[in-house]
Amino acid sequence: MVEIGFIFYFSTLFVIYVVMTIRDSLLKKNKSAKIRDLKISKKKMVENVLQWCETNHSIPKHKGKLSYKINYYNHTKLEGCYCGYTKNITIYITPEKRIIDVVDTLLHEYQHHIDMRTQKEVKLYFKQLNDFGYENHPMEISARIFAKQYRDTCFENFKENWF
Repeated sequence: MVEIGFIFYFSTLFVIYVVMTIRDSLLKKNKSAKIRDLKISKKKMVENVLQWCETNHSIPKHKGKLSYKINYYNHTKLEGCYCGYTKNITIYITPEKRIIDVVDTLLHEYQHHIDMRTQKEVKLYFKQLNDFGYENHPMEISARIFAKQYRDTCFENFKENWF
């Protein structure tokens, strides 16, 4: 009788282990999915993320409409950039990039859109860039925190439509 209980106990542990491993694998698969794995266009994905940002982290509309540009090649130094003067996000997308990283970049750049609503704030950005450098720049730190905080939530919101 002890042998049957022993077999049942370890069989149950094995089944739990297999189920948890498969579950973790599926979760990680989505996070490691590449742009080439999208079933929608890259443009639609970018629009989804920016619309999510506007819905969940909106700023007054009179401060200027956000525009974007997608470049389908790698930049040597940048994943994306925001121009506060034109209120334009430029994003660099290639088939090999992970979708979660592109979402992170879009959120990062959107935070700059929130931070630099006026020409005075754009000038402040460049002054602080000169004073602190990129890594220690308060607006860059804020953008990195914002992107890290919301990228998983944003990704989860769309993954069913994207794959």
